[in-house]
Amino acid sequence: MPQAEEVQWRITDVSKGIRELTRRGEPIFDFSNQPAFYFFADRPNPTRFYQVPILSPREFQAETIRDLERARPKVVIRRSPEMFDQFDGVTNDLRAQAVSAYLDETYRFYRSVRGVELWTRRRDVRPRTVADYLRAIRLPNQEELVNDRPERLVFPAVGSVPGVDGAFWQSDLTLHNPYRDPMRLTLRYVTGERGTDRRLALAPRQTLRWQNVVHTLFANQDSLGTLWVEHREGRAPVAVVKTSDVAHHASASVEQPLSRRDAATASTESAELAIVGIPPLSEGPRRVNIGVVNIGTIPATFRISARTRTGAAVGQSVESGVPEDQVWLVNDVETALGVHLDETMTVRITVIAGTGVAFGTVVQYGGDSEFIAAIPAQQQ
Repeated sequence: MPQAEEVQWRITDVSKGIRELTRRGEPIFDFSNQPAFYFFADRPNPTRFYQVPILSPREFQAETIRDLERARPKVVIRRSPEMFDQFDGVTNDLRAQAVSAYLDETYRFYRSVRGVELWTRRRDVRPRTVADYLRAIRLPNQEELVNDRPERLVFPAVGSVPGVDGAFWQSDLTLHNPYRDPMRLTLRYVTGERGTDRRLALAPRQTLRWQNVVHTLFANQDSLGTLWVEHREGRAPVAVVKTSDVAHHASASVEQPLSRRDAATASTESAELAIVGIPPLSEGPRRVNIGVVNIGTIPATFRISARTRTGAAVGQSVESGVPEDQVWLVNDVETALGVHLDETMTVRITVIAGTGVAFGTVVQYGGDSEFIAAIPAQQQ
């Protein structure tokens, strides 16, 4: 059965990831309601609680924080792709707010393994007192209890990175809260297998902007990655990224985030994505780049090819596997495919395994750039 195989692969890969980060006998902590990983990874629990609902009373949260600070496990498990961490619609972050605040402060996201997040201990943090963390406990309002499931938006390619011919590409982020209530967001920048989280709150109607967001917000430089914006279900912020070649004072591309509505999934009726409307050549050379982001919970495989106006395949195709939450970027796709693209042609991204969104960027001579989001299409 496919689902049983998926669970088996998840157990195997997550357990392997835990063992790579810890030694035998060293504790880990599960904050995802998946205590079987203590057994499969063969690592002890430093607390007496094996399910988050059991530790949710105030005095038990205090006990858990003291036990975790005493043992300082190297790895914490967060998030379940099967939503065990929100089995009744209430997330563990809301259910055990003090423990969640402690983990947010003393651990950082390391990587996602088949939808399970592994967090590792920060070395540069001095935890607050247990009493301080207990102050995070509050009664959630009715809307939070009914609508607390997280959703994610993704900007496929943001960066602060040098390019060809002296270019320097920089991404600026703007976020706006259009609602009358405060909005809590988690921003995650993923480059390679590593991610950096930032949690923030937007006041009602508030707008925040970060110039060179990779550097100013995530303290990262000379890197290109994906930017994820996590929000409550049905309460998305207005989010815009502008990316430009600042070295040549070129015009910026204005990018809207992508979501699952823009995705294609293998073995479904819509297993392909199409990039339509590639602009014609203007003065001087141009470069067309294609990127694909794995937004699913398993390693994905994608194939990129070109089609004529009649749908006939032309040139060659390229194919690659992509880990969870990461981007596969094909620079100068015309050279990679061995074909010149014109405005009548489409670029097709076939999802062989997993789920993904795709995009194209067209960089004109002089540095002006344009972002084109792929749209779901039926497989040919």
